[in-house]
Amino acid sequence: MTKTNEKIHVLADESLGGIKREYVEVDRKAEVGEKIVITASNYEEREEIYVAGHYGKVIAESEFSVNGFEADFNGFDNSFVGDDGLWYVGGPDHGEYRVLEPTNIVHIDGGRYEMVDREAEVGEKFIIVNADVQTEEPYSNGDVFTVDESWGAGDVVTVCGRLINRREYRILVPVESSEEEPQPSDPIDVIANLATRVAELERENKRIKEDLGWNEMGPGRIAELRNADSDIRHDIAALEEKVEHDRAENEEMDSYVYEEMKRMKDEIDTLHKDNRRHGEEIAQLEKGVHAQSQRHLYRQQEIERVWERMDRIESETESLKYAAKETDGKVAHLESDSDMRLFTAEEVAALLNAMRERQ
Repeated sequence: MTKTNEKIHVLADESLGGIKREYVEVDRKAEVGEKIVITASNYEEREEIYVAGHYGKVIAESEFSVNGFEADFNGFDNSFVGDDGLWYVGGPDHGEYRVLEPTNIVHIDGGRYEMVDREAEVGEKFIIVNADVQTEEPYSNGDVFTVDESWGAGDVVTVCGRLINRREYRILVPVESSEEEPQPSDPIDVIANLATRVAELERENKRIKEDLGWNEMGPGRIAELRNADSDIRHDIAALEEKVEHDRAENEEMDSYVYEEMKRMKDEIDTLHKDNRRHGEEIAQLEKGVHAQSQRHLYRQQEIERVWERMDRIESETESLKYAAKETDGKVAHLESDSDMRLFTAEEVAALLNAMRERQ
């Protein structure tokens, strides 16, 4: 820890990656998250809790007093840290401490710089105060770069090739310091410095108004821009809500599609199983049809053979009929040409039987 005077303190700023930053004492009630410096202590002789000059950070409000709170004295260049470093601070008039408010002055590589909120120019140094990494090259709050290129809307490209957005950085303007400069503790010098600072701010304000076209627009234009900005923010919120709603619907649709695809896959698997079963049944039917066809062919061949035999019998019958007819003709001719009587077969048989009986 380094002091430039009794009212200014230089402490590491965690929000800037631990870079040293100047703080000024303010006599008011501390709030959670702020740094404090002890100005009076009831524990000066005991040296086991905290003493004047110790630094701490407010971590919680007190349950016992509206002006009290719990502070963490760890992590500072204090002369000692009592127990776990967590102690109650405060009283009826918060007279034990002063709040340390950060200034725009930082200490880097032994130099003092003022962090100025404006667009960077080529060759200037700047510090990251609100890192929003959009590229593959990482960086964080407290990193210091030099401008190599200046793009539109205040965006810059560093010497190492990183693209930094306007809202992410502050320009580092060297602050000339001298031991002969009046100390802020001198009221006259403080007033003079304040007057100078006010004049600088007025000039800066005038320049900003000219850059914004204040004289052309008038104060009413700012209100219109604010209203337009409010409308845009409202539209953005509505779009974000719609995107969230659409995302929820898409998730529901994805779930429905997944279930449908699963159901259809099950149906396809069932169809494949049915197809295999039907194929087996068709194969069995084809086998049975083939056997039936063989039997039918055999029967057809048998029928054809029967028909052939019937044709032969019919042919033989016709031949016998023809022969009988010729025989009848010959017999009739013989009977007409001879006086001999022809016996029938029955008569011949009867005659033979009679002859046997006589014998």
